[in-house]
Amino acid sequence: MHLFSSFVVYILLFLTMYFEVFLLISYFEEKEHFVPGAKAKERMPGKYPTVTIIIPAWNEGNTITGTVESLLALDYPKDRLTLFIVDDGSTDDTLLFANKYEGHPQVRIFAQKVNGGKYTAVNLGIAECKSDLIGCLDADSFVDAAALKEIIPYFDNPEVMAVTPSVQIHNPDNILRKIQATEYMIGQFTRKLFSRLNGLYVTPGPFSIYRHAIFEVIGNFRHAYNTEDMEMALRLQANRMKIENSHTAYVYTVSPGTPRALYKQRVRWVSGFLK
Repeated sequence: MHLFSSFVVYILLFLTMYFEVFLLISYFEEKEHFVPGAKAKERMPGKYPTVTIIIPAWNEGNTITGTVESLLALDYPKDRLTLFIVDDGSTDDTLLFANKYEGHPQVRIFAQKVNGGKYTAVNLGIAECKSDLIGCLDADSFVDAAALKEIIPYFDNPEVMAVTPSVQIHNPDNILRKIQATEYMIGQFTRKLFSRLNGLYVTPGPFSIYRHAIFEVIGNFRHAYNTEDMEMALRLQANRMKIENSHTAYVYTVSPGTPRALYKQRVRWVSGFLK
């Protein structure tokens, strides 16, 4: 029994080391793609594609104003950017805060009477959208002003159908969030490597951007055990659609602040992925 357990440990150690060395070699082969700002470039105002960002919100009264304001502050031509706030049957003051933007030239507001889940809110926005690109931003996340301009150049490649950002932790104010902040930074490094290998398996809810046309080919978002961003990425991969990663497009998300909340989040991620 001892011999068998030692054998298993050695196999696991070998696989772990193999994977780490593989990532390191991949980095040195692709390191030119890690240069900050290598993709971003200015273009004539009319050359920017039209973009709609959908903000699905359920009981996010505490953060939705900050989310919307960060999008309105994006360094992007105002006439090429539209925001859809979709209240998913909130029972708090989310819709009240959203309605403060009624009449804003860049903002449209939609309200679902019944909570149908994030995917239904995003799909409502997709049905109303007519722009070249469609993005999604969770209502507890905030974008860096340059994030969209960092993403757009990847779509100059006609094979690219979706681009993911660099998701980081917003205001890591306790030890648990600081640990998650480190985890997210390491995860961003591996995510960029995976994009070079066509191996991305998730298009995160915070600020992933898609070509509008793909939804006519592969359909809209699905429930997917509350992990619709994983399911969408895997469906893109199954249809041989290229997903890129913009490691300099920074987006900040509010992370769980207690062990219980973190446990619930990770159980949802893992169980949804497996299912």
